[in-house]
Amino acid sequence: MNNYRDNVTGRYVKSPAARSLELTTELYRAFDFFNKRFADGELPKVVITIQESGRRNALGWFGDGFWRDTTTSDSVPEINLSAEYVSRKPEFVLETLLHEMAHLFNAVRGIRDCSSGQYHNKHFKAAAEEFGLKVERTGNKGWAFTSLGEEGHKAIIDFKPNQDVFRSLRRKSLKPIREKKYISLIIGAEYEDVLADAVAGSSLSQREFVERAVISACQQPVSEAIVCEASL
Repeated sequence: MNNYRDNVTGRYVKSPAARSLELTTELYRAFDFFNKRFADGELPKVVITIQESGRRNALGWFGDGFWRDTTTSDSVPEINLSAEYVSRKPEFVLETLLHEMAHLFNAVRGIRDCSSGQYHNKHFKAAAEEFGLKVERTGNKGWAFTSLGEEGHKAIIDFKPNQDVFRSLRRKSLKPIREKKYISLIIGAEYEDVLADAVAGSSLSQREFVERAVISACQQPVSEAIVCEASL
């Protein structure tokens, strides 16, 4: 028995679960459409999730190898659209999807476009522009701020998103969690001058220098260590 009615028209509607499934399906359809439009269909399939933004407090994120396909033993990328923001207008949600697809575009080519501190470099800017986005520099996050450019607008018009699936469900916004920006690392005091000289001889800030050193020391692929977010 269907107990769900539209509170304006009084008509019976699909259950929240069914409408949530429709939204996820629409996001996969959009991914396939944009993949063909901007990348000649060369991007690998991803797992698309809708999760609470939590500590990240971001519109979405891309993570390389976040999933493991136990059937084929392959790693699978993840693109997340933060649950608190999927009830925005479709063009805004799909702009976030395009932002994360630009990260994926670079990842499959082995190009590092984002630091662990969320600094988006010129490689991200170039990829985002290929995906129909306008890119602006913002604070200490580099070329992280994106919006729809002319080609992005055209692509969404041609895609013809199902407007209704983006409107009918809205995730409750929880109390924001203050994002932890820094952690402390302990090294011997005798290294103070060595570190200062090394930083001074580079073109990096002390934070960037230490982050790169830590990543190198961990000896793991950068793509598996970094989450690339779409900022608010």
